[in-house]
This record gives sequence, C-alpha cells and structure tokens, in this order.
Amino acid sequence: MSLKTKIAVAVSFLFVLFVAVASYFIYSYFEQTFKTSISTQQFSLVASIADNIDDKLSIAHNALKAIAASAPDDVFTNADTAQRFLNGTYGIHSIFATNAAFISLDGKIVAEREYVAGRRGKDLSYREWYKKTIESRKPLISDPFITTHPPIHPAVIMTVPIFDKRGNMKGLFIGSIDLLGENFLANLSKVRIGKTGYIVIADRNRTLIVHPDRSRIMKPAAPPGVNKVIDQAFDGFEGNSETVTSKGVSMLISVKQLRTASWFLAANYPRSEAYAPLERATRYFVATVVVCTFALLFITWFVMKRLMLPLAVVTNHLEQLPGKKAGDRQIMIQSTDEIGILATTFNTMMTTLDRQQESLQEQTIVLEQEIAERQKAQEALAVKQRQLEALNDSLEERVVNSLQQIRQQDQVLIQQSRRAAMGEMINNIAHQWRQPLNNLGLIVQSIKYSFEMGGLTLEQLTDDNAKAMDTIMYMSRTIDDFRYFFRDDKQKTILPIVDLLNRTLSLVSASFQHLNISLDIDVHDSVTAFGYPNELSQVILNILNNAKDVFSERNVPTPLIRIRAFGEGDRSIVTIGDNGGGIDENILPRIFDPYFSTKEVGKGSGIGLYMSKVIIEQNMGGILIARNIAGGAEFRIELLSCVVADDKRNPLLAAS
Repeated sequence: MSLKTKIAVAVSFLFVLFVAVASYFIYSYFEQTFKTSISTQQFSLVASIADNIDDKLSIAHNALKAIAASAPDDVFTNADTAQRFLNGTYGIHSIFATNAAFISLDGKIVAEREYVAGRRGKDLSYREWYKKTIESRKPLISDPFITTHPPIHPAVIMTVPIFDKRGNMKGLFIGSIDLLGENFLANLSKVRIGKTGYIVIADRNRTLIVHPDRSRIMKPAAPPGVNKVIDQAFDGFEGNSETVTSKGVSMLISVKQLRTASWFLAANYPRSEAYAPLERATRYFVATVVVCTFALLFITWFVMKRLMLPLAVVTNHLEQLPGKKAGDRQIMIQSTDEIGILATTFNTMMTTLDRQQESLQEQTIVLEQEIAERQKAQEALAVKQRQLEALNDSLEERVVNSLQQIRQQDQVLIQQSRRAAMGEMINNIAHQWRQPLNNLGLIVQSIKYSFEMGGLTLEQLTDDNAKAMDTIMYMSRTIDDFRYFFRDDKQKTILPIVDLLNRTLSLVSASFQHLNISLDIDVHDSVTAFGYPNELSQVILNILNNAKDVFSERNVPTPLIRIRAFGEGDRSIVTIGDNGGGIDENILPRIFDPYFSTKEVGKGSGIGLYMSKVIIEQNMGGILIARNIAGGAEFRIELLSCVVADDKRNPLLAAS
C-alpha cells in the first residue's frame, strides 16, 4: 500500500468513524422508538382482546345467573320440572352449546339441557368446581377439565349457586363452554397477530386453555425455566417483553391478566416479522454508508496522488531495486529536503545491507541443515501419533464390547431372578387352585349322588355344569396371570400402577390368605409410570415375597403389609412397608449388593433385591431405596410420571 493510499485510508477512516458513531446513536434511537411503538401497539391489541374476553365471560356468567334466578322453586326436587325449564331457555343454548344442568346440593345431576338416559343422578361431587362453589357459596369460572358428557372435550364450567328465601343453598346451575367447539373462547385460536403471530390463554396451573394447535389444549404450558416471561405471567406479570419459546422461536410477547378468571392472555409475535421493516431500513442505511465510504476513498486517493509526485522518483527506484546490481542500487538525487535525507539514508542502508547479505547466506546454509533435521523428527512424531490413535480406537472398541457384556450379564441375572421366583409361583398356583379343585370335586360328587338317588334333573345338571365352568374359567385366568408374569417385555409402555398392582397381588393373594397376611392398600388410580410392566411386577413381587419370608422366620403374630401409590411432583411413588421388625442397620446399606443374603443357605440367592435395583434405576430410570420405619421396613419406588388425572381411589384396591 502506497503512502498516498495510506493517507487516503487514514482520512477516510476518520470520516467513517465519525459517520459510524453518529449513525449508531441515530439508529439506536430509531430502533428503540420503533420497537417501543410495535410493543405499545401489540399490548393495546392484547388489552383490547382481553377486555373483550372479560366482557363475554361476564355476559355469559350474567346470563347464567339471570336464568338461575328465574328457575322454579322445585327444580331440585322435580327433575321433570327442571327439564321443562331447561328446554324452554333457548337463549342459553347459543352460549353454553355443550351442556347446561341443575346440580343438587349433594353433587348429583338433576336435569340437563339435553336429556340423556342414565345420566340423571350421576355424581359430580368430586369435581373441583363443585367443591369450590359449595365452599365459597359464590359463582365460579372453573379451571379447564375433560368432560364426561359427549363430546368428550376439554371445557370450562360456569357455576351459579341457588338459594332459597332463607339463604340456604339448594343447589347449583351450571353451563359448560367447549374449548374445541364454536364459541368465543375456541375462536380465539384462529386470531393472528400479523401473519404468523398467535394468541394463547393459560390458567395459573400452567394448563393451556386456548392455543392455535388444538392438540395442546389441556396440556401443560412451557415447563418452568424454559420461557421466563411465561413464568412471570403465572405470577401476575402484565406487559411486553422479548423471549424464546420452548421450540426455540424468538418472539415479541405481550401478556394481560384477565379480570373475570384466574387466567392470562399472551400474544406471541415472531421478532423476524415484527421487526422486518427495521431490518430493511438497516440494510438500506448500511448500503448508503458503504457507498459514501468508497466514494470518499476514491477522492482522497486522487488528491494525494497530485500531492505526492516528489516521491515518484524514489518509489520508481525502489520498485526496480530487485533487478539492479550492487552498484546501481544507490539513489542518485540532489536534494536537501526530506526526500534528499531519505535518499542518503537509503544509500547508507543499502551498503550495510550488502555486507549483511553475505553473512546471511552463510547462516542460511546452517539453518537449512537444522530444518532438515527437524523435519525428520516431525516425521517420526507423526508415526508415533498414528500408533497412538490406533491404540485409542482399539481401546474404545474394547470398552464398547465390555459394556455390551455387562448389559447381557444383567439381563441373564434378571432371567435368573425370575426363574428363582418360579418355585414361589408354583406354590402360589397351588394355593390359588386348592379351593377351586375342592369345589369341582363337590360338584362332581353332587351330580353322582343325585343321579344315584334318581333326583338328578336337567335344571340341577345345568346349574352344576355352569358352576363347574365358572370354576374352570377362574383357574384358566389364574394360569394366564402367571404366564403373563413370565413373558418378556419388548418395549416400554405407560403403566397404570393400580392395574399392575391388582395383577401382581392376584399372584400371591391365595398364599397370603393362607398365611393370614393382611394388606392395607391406598392407591390413587391416577398414578402412572413409563417402563416395563413385567419387570416392575417382578420388583414388587420380590419385595412382597421378602416380607412374607420375614413374617415366617420371625413368627410375626399379626403380619401386615401396607402399600401406597401416589403422585409427587413429576414422579409416581410406590411404597411397600411391613411390620416384620425392620432390617439390621449394619446390613441395611448392603441389601442391594449382588449375592448378599441374610437367609439360610439354599433359601436365598441374593440377587432378588440387586436385580430389583437394576430394573428400577438402570432399565426404567427411577429410584429404589429402603429404610426402617416404626415396627418394620419400607421400600420406596420412584418412577417418572406419565399422566395426571382426577385424584380418585380405585374401588377394587380400596375394598381389599
């Protein structure tokens, strides 16, 4: 780069620096003003939509209150009167298209807008909206839930308590809004902010009520920590912010809390679309600055060329210097100004340089020899590096093979543990079949006796035949249950814990009754997990059989096993406790070690609890721990939960 070019670049750089700084502040002000304007407009739109939703919710609720106020006094005692009244309230049909109903004070359906045979008297007292309305004695807009009334859709319920003249509550009048139907809430999923922006509504339980993707309604919103603005919205935040969705899309989001329900409305506007005009203006601005800069460089270069002509001679000599001999390298110029001083200095430098060049040639020969030696050393180092890489690849392959062998050994141990349980299963089959076989024997003897006495009738023969077939079918189901237990699981499935416990307990129920072992069971039928059914059943069966063995070894007078299953955060918990006296604290840390057993030789393999821990923690990603409790020991199984449903007790397990 020539001197004139450098001076031109320096001047241009100062100009560009000034323009850049000024442009930065101007652009920053413009950008902030533009973003503020977009945010203000979007929040105004969101506030307007939120007010409109509040108004429509209030209108719907007020319509429900007005109809409830005009209901006959005997609607809760006369279902036909209530049905005729509902059939005559035409205005409510357009608002609550899914259903409207009178609910008695004890939570039962008195009459619905559309009569459905068999639904009168259905108990809805377990619903949260019923409990909250009864407790508060005030109208309520419920959290979203899945209806039991066709169509089975997500919905919200509006409730109005009805009182008699003395102020005593007689019952409820309710209206249902289908979140997937045609109404003002469902239609919000079609609203667009710009071209691709959309609106969502969620409640404080992180449940989506309105979303353009209808499959996400009733699903959880973004998990905590994924979208900070949504996290703030659940705490009551209102306003605008920029965020990134759970799918990684950068959004301009506006949040407005609703007045009539504990919900909030959020409008998501993609930043790429919202700020597209700003990006176009930025490109035009940058292009203008670049063009002006190049024009200034050209003008500066032209001016400096005129000013720097005295240096042309020196420059031309220096350009031709490589082709000149030693005597021609001197600059022949007569001048006492800066150019003359530069020429004299250059001539002196060239004389010194010629002497140094001779010395440098000698040093170059030595340097070339050193370079050759270093090149040989580098080639040897490269060979060593390749050998090391080959060794590393071989080591990695051996590690992979070792891990596969370990997994195969664990699977073999699981099968060994299951085969070790076969003896116990055979004993259980014997207990399960003892009474049915006795019944079959009595039926056969009864038929023979009646035949010999001449009193065998077709009716008795048919009745005894039916009893015998029932007993045979029971024994067949027992065989199916035991065969299912020994079937290999091929893939993970969603496990309803209540069903799995019922099936597992059916395998040991007869032997437990024979040993007078009592069961205290409290299981929520909403508890589910994700894993291998038979492997989890094997774990539970191992724990139950260990408890049974402890009862026998220690002669416990009133043996009792307590089983609990419940949800805890995002995990499902199963606890199995007994009153067998507990585990010695000295061996408690070792009970999950392979081949460790406290039983006599021949009565325990020591792999049952070890494989139980492998199944729960390695195969199913859960946790299995044991501890001593008052009077006995307790095993706790923690697994990842799959479904959160209504918190109800299963009647079958509760009865046991």
